[in-house]
Amino acid sequence: MERFLHLIPVMRLMDTTLREGAQRWGVYFPFRVRREIVRYLAEIGIEEVELGVVGEERLRGLLLSCRRFSPPPAFSVWLRLRKEDIEKAARLPEVGFNLSVPVSELQIRRRLRLDPETLLKKTEELVALATRYSPCVTLGLEDASRAEESFILQICRVSLAAGAQRIRISDTLGLLHPLEVIHLVELLKKAFPETEVGFHGHNDFGLATANAVAALLGGADWVDVSVLGLGERAGIASLEEVLAYLYFRQNCQHYRLELLPKLSHYVAWQAGEVIPEFRPVVGRKLFYCESGLHVDGLKKAPELYEPFPPELLGLKRKFSLGAKSGRAALRALLEEWRLDCPEEKLGLLLREIRRRASELGRPLGPEEIKHLLDSLQQK
Repeated sequence: MERFLHLIPVMRLMDTTLREGAQRWGVYFPFRVRREIVRYLAEIGIEEVELGVVGEERLRGLLLSCRRFSPPPAFSVWLRLRKEDIEKAARLPEVGFNLSVPVSELQIRRRLRLDPETLLKKTEELVALATRYSPCVTLGLEDASRAEESFILQICRVSLAAGAQRIRISDTLGLLHPLEVIHLVELLKKAFPETEVGFHGHNDFGLATANAVAALLGGADWVDVSVLGLGERAGIASLEEVLAYLYFRQNCQHYRLELLPKLSHYVAWQAGEVIPEFRPVVGRKLFYCESGLHVDGLKKAPELYEPFPPELLGLKRKFSLGAKSGRAALRALLEEWRLDCPEEKLGLLLREIRRRASELGRPLGPEEIKHLLDSLQQK
């Protein structure tokens, strides 16, 4: 129970790689992989892990196995607003129930075939039932971005009176922008100041990470993330991006940042994904630099053009010379690589570097620069 009682307002992450992430087309995580992902998440310091959907095979075994990690995060499971789902979840010991309830008119009438009043009564009844079996019942506002605010407040009021402890805003189609997210969070925080608020945002327009950060800065207690942002369609907010932002920009330095690349590459491998080389936070070539202005600046002081030290994430800084290079960068790298070039031939060498790099369509390495330099000095 104590894992779900938070008296100090802080920013917390709930990882849903094993639920939302596993919904990505073609992604299948066997038991041993799911357990290994949770092990990484526990070591990183993630506060809560959504283990999956109620009814999934071996969910109880996964829960009991992962409880052995020290310290274990809080665990929760996702379930529909159905009595049979609650009864299945009741067999899982001390686990949070994340009840998903559609709140937009479209979802209520077209999908559930209900009217709002009937849904309110059903929600009240089933939330009350869920609280008998779970230390933390979360009301998940599915499709909140297309719902009437008055109905959102109404169903939250009913659910909290029935015993729910947390509200989770779900931007199911990724329609919101950061200012709209802040507005919704503030709306709920003002109406229910003693209640924890979470945010689950999709990435259909590339705003998931920005919206997750906006939710936290707007007063949300929790945001949902997944490794590499895995999830339905374009996915959700990326664990590595949100966590790195909190670590470097909000001083949340209790997380073990250095484990992010290992976890990201492990999940990518298991999910059949390829991590782009310049992907934020974990891309292998993120700190590779060719531009003359930036190379010159980075040689003088890395913080001029780096948002954080690459070594904290096990990444490497690499400088290259090419069509974008300038004299200052050329001098600095020749000195670093211990290559001598007379000042009068520096301009000629730079022109040759730019010409050759343009022909090859890539920057040049130290050995190629040495070869060009040797050729020039023989003339």
